Amino acid sequence: MSGTKRLLRAAAVALLAVSTTYSGADAAPKGDGGTIRMMLNPAGTMSFPPFVIKKFKLDEKYGFKLETINYTNANTATAAMQSKSAEMIVYEWLATARIIDGGIPIVGVAPFMTYVNTVLEPADSTIKTLADLKGKKLGVHSKTSYDWMIMQAAAKQKYNIDLAKEVSIQEAAAPLLRGSIDQGQLDATQMWNSLAADMLASGKYKTLVTIRSITEDLGIPTAPYLFFGMRADYVKEHPDNVKAFVAAYQEVYEILKTNDEVWEERGQQMKLSPEGIKNFRDQVRRDLVKTFTPEMNGALQKTFDIVLKVAGPEMIGFSKMPPNMLSLDYQ
Repeated sequence: MSGTKRLLRAAAVALLAVSTTYSGADAAPKGDGGTIRMMLNPAGTMSFPPFVIKKFKLDEKYGFKLETINYTNANTATAAMQSKSAEMIVYEWLATARIIDGGIPIVGVAPFMTYVNTVLEPADSTIKTLADLKGKKLGVHSKTSYDWMIMQAAAKQKYNIDLAKEVSIQEAAAPLLRGSIDQGQLDATQMWNSLAADMLASGKYKTLVTIRSITEDLGIPTAPYLFFGMRADYVKEHPDNVKAFVAAYQEVYEILKTNDEVWEERGQQMKLSPEGIKNFRDQVRRDLVKTFTPEMNGALQKTFDIVLKVAGPEMIGFSKMPPNMLSLDYQ
């Protein structure tokens, strides 16, 4: 073999090696084929990721099987994770921290959204600030939720008002709160963003304040309000499935950001009006989060310190934030 041919052959082998290494490094994560059972609220925004995963068969693409289990309240969700009836939950960070403190290790593997809920009032209401809620009837979806605690923090800091003592509270699930304010039983109410979109589109309601604006006004860094948490034992035993799910979610993120059809299809299933679907889509797109960043655990710690100071450990249910609840190891 001539010198030239040897050089060409060597170059070809080297090129093949580089190509193989590159393609292997860039290959999409593949799960082990096992099932991931995800707990979620079917009426909320958290129903969109599994809808998109199933519609585009992303679980098949990434090598796992996704099943969904509906939960109605925190007790149901906690029981399922404790009994290992589910591998994953989509939940707010404070509720997840509460579950972890209760002895059920959960690892945050992927973000979903920042603070998206709102406080609504009738369109003709004269209430302009949190201070104006004094003496009024307010609906809250949970007295132990981040939304209610951050409202209290803001009211104390800005207006020196203790909402817990100076407002008449009605605690109920968001759909029931919507019914109550429709019947004139409430002056204002917290509301899930998935329901608020249609209420605002009707022209009968307006936004008093958003939870995100309250959070930012207190100088709290942006962090995921909702995220995907997996049982720690499952994460340890099935790391490939975890990475595969995270890769699927990141594709879901891109689809939700760019594909209007999925919003229309799922929005119609949720019985939202065309204008409500548009409002809902545009709001969620602003608040979607694709990946965790190193700063987010610190942001959650700072947020927790604020709500702990206002609400106290008795109301929150624990006094110390779980360290590094959000993991960057699988993205």
